[in-house]
Amino acid sequence: MTFIILNLFLSLFFIFETVLADRIENRIDDGTNPAIANILILAVITCLYTLFLVVRPSVTPALFTLLMRICFLLEGCMLVNVMFCFIYYAWKYSSGITYTLKFFLYIVAGYFIFFQFKEIKITSDVGILVRSNYLFSGTARMYFPWTWYSLYCFIFEFLFPAVGCLVMLVRNEMKAQKLDRHRGYVYTLGLLLTWLVSGGLYLISRIYVGYSILHYYMYVPLMIILPYGSWIQAAPSGRSLVSSFLKAVFLYLMPAAVLGAAFMLVYYLNETYGIMVAAIGLAVVFAACFLVNMIYKPLRKSKFFHTSDYAQVFEKDLASIDYSGEMDEIADQMFGIFNRNAEASSMAVYINGGNATFENAYTSNGKKYKIDSYEILFESLLNIGRNVVISTEVETVHALSPFKKELQDFFKKTEADALFILNEGRDVHGIIILGMKAGNDHYKEYDLSVFTKLYSYFFVFGYYMRNISNKEIIGTVNRELRMSAQIITSIQENMDAVKNPRLDAGCIMVPAHNIGGEFVDMIRLTDSRHLFVMGDLSGKGIAASMSMVILKAIIRAYLEETHDFKQLVVKVNKFIRYNLQKGTIFAGMFAIINFENDTMYYINCGIPAMFLYTEAYNNVIEIQGSGHILGFVNDISPYISVKQIKLHKNDIVLACTDGLIESHSLRGEQFGKDRIQQLMVANAMYPAQRMAQFEHDELMRFMSHEMEDDVSVLVMKYLSSIESEKEEARAIKEDFLASMEQLEQEAADAEMLEDAEFVEDVPDADEIISDNV
Repeated sequence: MTFIILNLFLSLFFIFETVLADRIENRIDDGTNPAIANILILAVITCLYTLFLVVRPSVTPALFTLLMRICFLLEGCMLVNVMFCFIYYAWKYSSGITYTLKFFLYIVAGYFIFFQFKEIKITSDVGILVRSNYLFSGTARMYFPWTWYSLYCFIFEFLFPAVGCLVMLVRNEMKAQKLDRHRGYVYTLGLLLTWLVSGGLYLISRIYVGYSILHYYMYVPLMIILPYGSWIQAAPSGRSLVSSFLKAVFLYLMPAAVLGAAFMLVYYLNETYGIMVAAIGLAVVFAACFLVNMIYKPLRKSKFFHTSDYAQVFEKDLASIDYSGEMDEIADQMFGIFNRNAEASSMAVYINGGNATFENAYTSNGKKYKIDSYEILFESLLNIGRNVVISTEVETVHALSPFKKELQDFFKKTEADALFILNEGRDVHGIIILGMKAGNDHYKEYDLSVFTKLYSYFFVFGYYMRNISNKEIIGTVNRELRMSAQIITSIQENMDAVKNPRLDAGCIMVPAHNIGGEFVDMIRLTDSRHLFVMGDLSGKGIAASMSMVILKAIIRAYLEETHDFKQLVVKVNKFIRYNLQKGTIFAGMFAIINFENDTMYYINCGIPAMFLYTEAYNNVIEIQGSGHILGFVNDISPYISVKQIKLHKNDIVLACTDGLIESHSLRGEQFGKDRIQQLMVANAMYPAQRMAQFEHDELMRFMSHEMEDDVSVLVMKYLSSIESEKEEARAIKEDFLASMEQLEQEAADAEMLEDAEFVEDVPDADEIISDNV
């Protein structure tokens, strides 16, 4: 009964695998994988086999033999199909000859089963017993005790699959690409494992013959590995093999060895010395596991642990390219990404120079080719929707057959193995060509799918190269950019210093890439009022910086004609919407501090954070409230309002842009508002400029990598207020008056003391009269 249940589970497994494999095959391939048919046949065989085992006690031996002959015939046909499955994997097509040969071998299997097998019995006592005649008689039988059944098993279970597998391997070594060779090795592994399981069942059945009833379990490894091998999209490189080996050693072998040794050690110590020593041994085991983990961590980050499935890392590297540097540095960085992930041996970039000519803008190996006669080929490929082509497709893809000769000529002339056509619509503005992979291997279907998926990154790179490929021009442009950056920086830092002793103001503006669109401005209105503007204009680079310069100038111009605070912001909004580049927006704040009444009036225009530190409570609160950015709507007046706060002695106001709040560490953690508030409390005793600098320094320590966005911080530290000054004056007056009273009292006391001393020196009156008498 146990063997019937186990075979029932096996039949259910093959049914499930048939459905699953068929779905996966139709999703990722053309659905012609012959392994699916073999799994289906095996599912039918196991179902019939289990059914025949169930009905065996109720049927005659002759009928049971007939039923089992059906199973053996299907198994023989399946094994013939496995042989031709290997051959199909090598040639990728079948012909009439193969079908004829396959049908002939079916007949051979039928001859063995129906004419040479005399009786088939299956019981737990004898296992699977097939009675058949011996091949030889007399003395020869003593040396070759083979039966027709043993010959059937040898031919169909071993010889035919081995011949098909050998033919596949030879063909792959002669003609196939690396990926097909790798798949062939995987198929061979499946066959070897099948034979290994078969040998294991045979050895076990020598001990207890009933285990031979589990005969069909031997095909499980083969039927799992055959479809899996055909789904492999990338052959592992040498680095991947090293990676797999290191993972096996450090993730499985070493932990297993350590735990095995630990178990033996603890068991021995417990038996010999007792539980306390065993506990010490267990602690040593944990220390050893910790050491293994420490060894594995740095290896996991090394290049050897990268696999051939590189799409995610490849995209991350492409997204990290900083286009603010020099052209050659950026091109070298792109080649390094190709080399590190796709193992490209070389890269060259050609830019369309007009008149069907392509000029070399970059080459990693120093080789330059003349490719001026291929513009029609590039346009033809774009017409069929192909902007990425690899050389292995030329022979196999039907859509490329009209251009087969031209593509072969192109790849041969340029020594390339992959072509990227960089286009805008039908206009080709450049190409990227890659040399073969390291080890002279071709790019595979997996590489093509990754290149196609990430084409937008290559387009951006090509567009950049096209616009700056002339080095003389780019040298001039770079010089102008550096000069422009110096001018813009000087304008950005040009602001009216706050000269009122009540306020200490400081700021810091750090662009992520040389120059940016963030700015802080301080404008003196009168002796008692000062305007502060801080914000972030959308966009990056020189365009945003020029918009910033213009906006700073226009704010000062509007101040000469506008004396209403809210109206100033309304006019700035209209200017941004109608006069700056379309789509430009401003997120920031406007604030006026009136020293006559110790009040700050401010309008939130989308500033991400404003904080107020109060010394009396030693606490920080957010005060920005809700706000609306400028540049979105025609009239901003209904959406903004003037707010005010009363400033007291040692109050601190800090405003910052989103670059400070939203920057991330290497672990993906956000800097956040809490850190800003904690720094305000910790550094409240320092001057405003140093407080702003401390915020930026802490951000740099937190990030541990290049800045993600521009960062601006404005700190306004209110040193004294009218009320505090009055209290100080009152206290000084009271101290003065108290001092005067004390001096007067001391003077009066001194005078009384002098009078007392004079009285003591005057002679008594009676003495004077007596003397006179």
